[in-house]
Amino acid sequence: MNLFKINENDSWQSVNDGVMGGVSKSQLSHVDKLAVFSGHVSLENNGGFASVNRRVFVSNVRDETQVSIRVMGDGKRYQFRLKAASEKGAPSYGVGFTTEANEWQTFHFKLSEFKATLRGKKVLDAPPLNWLEVKQLGFLISDRQEGDFCLLIDSITLDE
Repeated sequence: MNLFKINENDSWQSVNDGVMGGVSKSQLSHVDKLAVFSGHVSLENNGGFASVNRRVFVSNVRDETQVSIRVMGDGKRYQFRLKAASEKGAPSYGVGFTTEANEWQTFHFKLSEFKATLRGKKVLDAPPLNWLEVKQLGFLISDRQEGDFCLLIDSITLDE
């Protein structure tokens, strides 16, 4: 099942470290049926992260279903993130992956691999993530990886 079809009409939102005084920048654009998450991570003003996210609706999915992403990166580490609530104080659930520069890669993730965080800190008492509660998906770059970045996203699919 294709959870994410590359579509120029998708409404993506950037959430960068500017929310806490940083100056990192990011955007999601569309090029040749690919989504391109790109920008610049700066460590100035205690910054160091950039992210994009969009709303998503998931239905008729079993808990054991995996999600697969097909991406081409720049050799940096990223997180694929899911969120069950759109409120600001709700945790995000993320799973990390490291890209090989200029190589198409497919990553497969079980729901149990996603770990809850809120404002960069682990949330140990967060409830388990359930596919039917997922309201948002996105990508994040952090971990003090200063400089330009670029992640091409070909697809995000649910594998039954």
